[in-house]
Amino acid sequence: MRRSLLSLALLLLLPLAAQAQTGNPLHDQLSALEEPPRRAEVFRAITGRGAGCQAIIATYFAGFDADRTAYWDARCREGALYRLALPPQRFAQPSLSVCGALGGGLAAGPCFQPVGTAASARVTTGVGVQLASTGSGAPPANSRFGAVYATDVPLAAFGFSNGASDRLAVNTAAVRACQGMAGRSPCKFLGEIVNRCGALVQAVTRHPNAVVMTGDLSTMVLARNFPGLGATVQEAEAQAMEACRAVPGATCRVAASGC
Repeated sequence: MRRSLLSLALLLLLPLAAQAQTGNPLHDQLSALEEPPRRAEVFRAITGRGAGCQAIIATYFAGFDADRTAYWDARCREGALYRLALPPQRFAQPSLSVCGALGGGLAAGPCFQPVGTAASARVTTGVGVQLASTGSGAPPANSRFGAVYATDVPLAAFGFSNGASDRLAVNTAAVRACQGMAGRSPCKFLGEIVNRCGALVQAVTRHPNAVVMTGDLSTMVLARNFPGLGATVQEAEAQAMEACRAVPGATCRVAASGC
């Protein structure tokens, strides 16, 4: 059986004498690689876990925890963000998390920041990466998950999926939907929904080259995205709409919603 996810491949890449000896052999060997082979190893680790990723365009070492587990973040070409946790034991298997996933602690981000920088932050709707909270522990069994992805202004592309039991699959579905609209523009993770209904409202204006603004993305310019939560779709849409109305001169449209 092929051993994957850095546990064997990296150990064979470099001699032990070349390692930096941080107390984490997997991290030592990954950090010693040049960026292209490092991206290749991280790509194999991510896709080996069944996650969707077209190609790695950036990696980032986020730091160690108290047990010397090393955290490496990766951005996929289509915008998906993942975090690999590399245990300090030589033949231990790394684990994979979706950046910003709720209840995952350091292992789940937020990514491309040093670990622990947002550990005590309370994240609110539309700001940061967690849209719903289940307290300090992991979500209960049989939870349902959702994810929201979108592009930066001015493109109003988005991906929204909610109500699935597979956390990784729902993120993959959302980012792929967003990237299908966005083309070459990268989609970014806006937030996770846990056991709630969700909505995405977009503040948009008419594109200068469009006679009228329609549902076609080419006729609108995005000002800002507003995720919302609620016990029902109506509550989630109302929450996002209320925040959107503060944008002067923009039209607020419900881009997606669901439970």
